[in-house]
Amino acid sequence: MTIGRYLRTKRFFKELTLQQVVDTVKTDYNFSTSTSVLSAIETDKNKILDGELLFVLSDLYNFDLNELRDLILKNLKENNNRV
Repeated sequence: MTIGRYLRTKRFFKELTLQQVVDTVKTDYNFSTSTSVLSAIETDKNKILDGELLFVLSDLYNFDLNELRDLILKNLKENNNRV
């Protein structure tokens, strides 16, 4: 599983649209992002992720960043390339 698919799945289970995520992170976390940035991440078009955004999404989607770390390390070991 890619990071993008992981984040998309977490958002799906929270029943949030991309626009709802953008609005929530702005009002609740004073953090700016856009639907296009989130979409690029979720579709694996954007492989570089902002660390602050990951912290915000982990709190919003309620997941432990260690889950993401384990996913990244597993993908690196299995694919021998960046995910």
